[in-house]
Amino acid sequence: MAKTLSFTDTSPRTVKIGDTTTSFTLICGNDNVATDLTNATSITVKLGNASGYLKSTTVDPAKLTDPTTGQVTVKFNADLMTSLPAGSYAIEVWVVDSTGTSIYPSDGSTGFTITNNIQSANGSTITTITFDDFVAAMNKAASTIAKGDKGAKGDTGSVDNAGLTTAPAFVELKTQVDNSAVGTNLITNSNFSSGLDHWSVNQGTKSDCKAVVTTDSDGDTCIHITGTGNACGIYRSPVSFNQNQITTGSVLAKGTGEISLVGLEGRSASNFGTISTESYSKIGSTVQAASTTNNFSVYFNGVNGALDVYIKFVKLELGSHATDWCPNPTDLLTQADYAKIKAAILSLGGHLS
Repeated sequence: MAKTLSFTDTSPRTVKIGDTTTSFTLICGNDNVATDLTNATSITVKLGNASGYLKSTTVDPAKLTDPTTGQVTVKFNADLMTSLPAGSYAIEVWVVDSTGTSIYPSDGSTGFTITNNIQSANGSTITTITFDDFVAAMNKAASTIAKGDKGAKGDTGSVDNAGLTTAPAFVELKTQVDNSAVGTNLITNSNFSSGLDHWSVNQGTKSDCKAVVTTDSDGDTCIHITGTGNACGIYRSPVSFNQNQITTGSVLAKGTGEISLVGLEGRSASNFGTISTESYSKIGSTVQAASTTNNFSVYFNGVNGALDVYIKFVKLELGSHATDWCPNPTDLLTQADYAKIKAAILSLGGHLS
């Protein structure tokens, strides 16, 4: 039987940016016959768009109003809405029970829409930028830079990469992106979709730490970290920060162990959260950055000489509040997006290495 996912007759299918009270109610079914969710152990609602997966939120099975009706209610709160611009999105519901993981729907996807509010239309409050805006600015740069003064129409000139990145359109775009960085994940490959690419293993005080890429019961890529010492885990070099800039690192973790640091290495940190053996919980650290680049570390200490922890969805963001995980914007580019960027750059006389 095909797994189906549909909205209830009374459920909205659209939410405006900034509205944190709207809830969607969906029905998980088999051939449109409601699925009994009584035995569900975990429910995860995942959102995506044409570029792929974006972010997720969990629904507590114990809080379902009537699990026999297959109904799952998703509240679009502030954390879930963060970094999602206006547009069309797809939604999936992943249900785990004793038989395994069921993904609704099994064919295609169920769609919903996020629309601008009256303030976001003129950009006075929300400064998100879409990929189409980026391409349009690239084309504008091509029209204003790539034409020379050698004749009536002007011949095509050339711009090297240094000239390209200092073009007014590029500078304007970078400023806009930087100014809308609240909640932006500063770490690439933060969901380990490329395994441990860009990450290194810290051996810990007993020099026996191991980090293995695997898939958990939710179907997410995660890292299984084991060892017997302290400061076991993984690390990488993040972006550079300004002196005294406040950052917050977070990660979902479960298993046996204690947080040592989830944040910038070599800086005083304020840790938060505890690790459970039963389910994932968010843990992390708030750290005041240095004026240079610090390693970003996800380190754990063993409990009674044993460390056995699973981690996923790492995030480093500006500020002292840990928001819901989202990918780094550069991780959202598809091959088609890359082709568009390459074509725009080549039109400026630049090149991609």
